[in-house]
Amino acid sequence: MPELIMVFDTEKMHYMLNKHDRKSNLYRNHDRYLSYLGDTCGLLPVSQLSASILSDLDTLALRFPNFAEAIEYYREQFALALMNQHLAIAANPLLIVGPPGVGKTAFCRALAEIVDTYFDLVSLSGIIAGFVLGGMSSNWADGKPGRIAEALARGHKANPLIMLDEIDKCGGDKRYDPLGSLYQLLEKDTAAVFVDEGLELAIDCSHILWLATANACELIPEPIISRFTVIEVKSPNSDQMAAVIRSIYQKIRQQHPWGLQFSDDLQPALLEKIIHSQLEPRLLQRELIAACGKAALRNIAEDGKHSVCPDDFVPRKNGKRLATIGFISY
Repeated sequence: MPELIMVFDTEKMHYMLNKHDRKSNLYRNHDRYLSYLGDTCGLLPVSQLSASILSDLDTLALRFPNFAEAIEYYREQFALALMNQHLAIAANPLLIVGPPGVGKTAFCRALAEIVDTYFDLVSLSGIIAGFVLGGMSSNWADGKPGRIAEALARGHKANPLIMLDEIDKCGGDKRYDPLGSLYQLLEKDTAAVFVDEGLELAIDCSHILWLATANACELIPEPIISRFTVIEVKSPNSDQMAAVIRSIYQKIRQQHPWGLQFSDDLQPALLEKIIHSQLEPRLLQRELIAACGKAALRNIAEDGKHSVCPDDFVPRKNGKRLATIGFISY
């Protein structure tokens, strides 16, 4: 049986309902969150690791070969978690740093698919105030709980995976530090009694799995960085890129009803052209689907399957098609 954690004190929430006027923000906030929690009484289960988690990570390494260090980190963290009698999913906070387009967000989403718990992606790009994570006081007209309390209440898991995307791109007045809540949330002792401003009530956030991404560390406060294990990810080399492209192509074949009507693998010449285009991994799926469309228009199938040719792949960059001569773009 999964372990149950008292994340929300529903007795206090009911008490606060009775104490405040129905028209008040605090009343509405507690009423809504009690509705989210349903009959849980604030006791939320801890998601457990699957028996296949380590082999699933090996498969993930084939899809994201340039994330080998991050995957090894989770292998170690989950190996320790498997020693827990409750098999609870647990890992220390990880910050993945790398250039734009290297595949950070795609990797995090793929990791979430094999970690069977509630997943919430919080984009911090342009966020200017701390209430997004930690809630806004009910004394304000728009006062409401933050994303962390919402993920726990709506996800019905004590240990959701919360991804903080582009943590280095927060802005705003230092008096309303967007990352201010993280000083408490990323430390287990203080996270266990984290007070969301919109609920004015302590909730247990100590079991959350934290995963963050950034392009660079320079704009992130040092006390925040010190709470993470930091792993740098570089753009894939040619061999790694070939593996990434094949992985994306297989995903296309599996996810679309027409996918299996295409050849099992990509032609070597096409693979070389895609690598030479230096297209970012996050754009490759779109361009490969477009190439499949061109192959379908040619309506030439060998052995009952269509094959994508090098001429079918004409990628876009910055919204414009790249003209090509052989494998050289200009």
